[in-house]
Parts: sequence; structure tokens; C-alpha cells
Amino acid sequence: MIWFWVIVALLVYLALMWLVAWKSAAPIRVPLFFSPGQIGLPQEPVEFVTLDGYRLSGWWMNRQDATTIGVFIHGYMMNRSELASMAVMLWRRGAACLLFDTRAHGTSGGRLTGFGYTERLDVRAAVDFARSRQPGAKVILFGSSMGGAAAAFAVADDPNLADALVLDSAYSRLDRAALGWWRFLGGKPLMVTMAPTLLFSRSFLPFRMRDADVAKALVAGGKPVLILHGREDRLAPPGDAERNFAACTGPSRLVWFEGCNHSAGRFAQPDVYNEAVFGWLDDQGLLVETGTKPNSPVPVEEIGTR
Repeated sequence: MIWFWVIVALLVYLALMWLVAWKSAAPIRVPLFFSPGQIGLPQEPVEFVTLDGYRLSGWWMNRQDATTIGVFIHGYMMNRSELASMAVMLWRRGAACLLFDTRAHGTSGGRLTGFGYTERLDVRAAVDFARSRQPGAKVILFGSSMGGAAAAFAVADDPNLADALVLDSAYSRLDRAALGWWRFLGGKPLMVTMAPTLLFSRSFLPFRMRDADVAKALVAGGKPVLILHGREDRLAPPGDAERNFAACTGPSRLVWFEGCNHSAGRFAQPDVYNEAVFGWLDDQGLLVETGTKPNSPVPVEEIGTR
């Protein structure tokens, strides 16, 4: 009789793991919480459609005669509001900007996320839309976490899609990041408990998680890359940033944020973060206006450059 209940318990556990895996790919939609229009800046509601038929929603921040466009890609379980403050600062430096919700997030269409891999099609659609509004402009892809991975995958598909990438806390391989998500939420015990979700995800994702490799995508893309990463990141450990940085073939830089967890650098150390971002973009010749950067210097010992 005890074996009967052991088998029942195992089946219940496995069924629960499948349900959690599916629900993880169908995340809760967080409401929009900040917009450029709130502080009096341009904010045109826009929509565009991906090659595989998903309708995406966003905000276009027009800048007449801009020679640079910033396309901002949010992280998992977030929406276009996440990076709106960065878009505001880039707009004030002379760039037009596009903020949008990826599939299954915010107010965009879709039921399941691809954790950055299928979102590469969202990035392509966003860039195509932005270029239709500002033909001939250079394109910066700015991605947070999952959004950074999506940017790398999109440029690997088409290196002409963008001129530079800014990756904040991007994972290096999706299968490891999925385990890191559970470690981020509940430490190693929860990570071990939830490990079967990786296997079950294959039943509804159109790709294998281990094939979603950001480092390999960066090799294929060959673009200038700025990597921003917390030293205490438990979701995408520091080794992910080091692996991604080692894969960069263009002029690239790795900036560490001491004591910061996942995607926390921009909140905990904004002066250092903003100087790192806009100083690097200025070095790449992607900023129209100069002399508007924060004055706080980035500690040299926290930066790797290639």
C-alpha cells in the first residue's frame, strides 16, 4: 500500500511541475507603472505586428531629425514601463526612442513567452517600426535581463538590425537561467525542487532551452556591446556576464555593480550606471548631444574593456 501512495505522490509532484512550467511561460501581466508622458515628454501609442503574427503595443518618443534610435526591451514579468526612465534620459540626449511590450507581457498579444528566444522576432518588428519612423538612423538595442537576451538573439539572426547593444543582467544560457530564477526566489532548495520544470517546458516551447545561448548569439552578431551586471546576481550569476563578455567580438565593455542583485544596478547606483551607459554610447559616437552626462566617474577597477 505504501508504494501506491508513493506513486500517487510522485504523479502529483510531476503534474504540479508541469503546471508550474506552463504558468511560468504564461506570466502574470504587470500593469504599466510609469510613462514618458507623465513628465511631459512625447508618448505616442503605437502598434506593430511580428513576422509570426503577434500584435505588440508600445510608445514612440518622437525626436525630429534624430540620427539615433533607442529601442528598449524589458525583462521577464515586466513591461515597457521598466526602462522608461532610461528612454527619457536617452531622448534628452537627442535620440528618438521606442518602448514596447514583448509578447505575453503588458498589453501586447500572445499567451506564452519564449523567455527571450522567440522575442527576437518582437525585437525585429520593433526595429522595423522604428526605422519606418526615422529612416537612416542608427539603432541602439537596450535590453534588461530577458530583453537583453532577446536583443542578442535578434542581432544574431540579422547583424544589420542594430549598431550597438546594451545588455543589463542578461543570462548566458536559458536552461541555467531558468534554474537561476528559482534560486533567485527561494535559494538552492527551491531550485532543486523545481528542476523538473525545465524538462516539462519542452512540451509547449518551440525550442530547447539549452539552445537559447546568448554567448553564441553575441559571436554571430559581432556588434559593440555594453554589459552591465551585479556582482551578487543570483538569477544570472556573474559567470554569465563573463561568458557573454568573452564572446563579444566588437568594441565592448563589462561594468560590474558591487553588492547588486539582478537588474539592481540602475536603482542602487544610478550615477555610476548612467555614466557607464551614456559615456559608452558617447564613445561609440551614438549620442547627438555631449556634455550632458552625469559627473560621477565609473571606478576604473570595476570595468573590463575590449
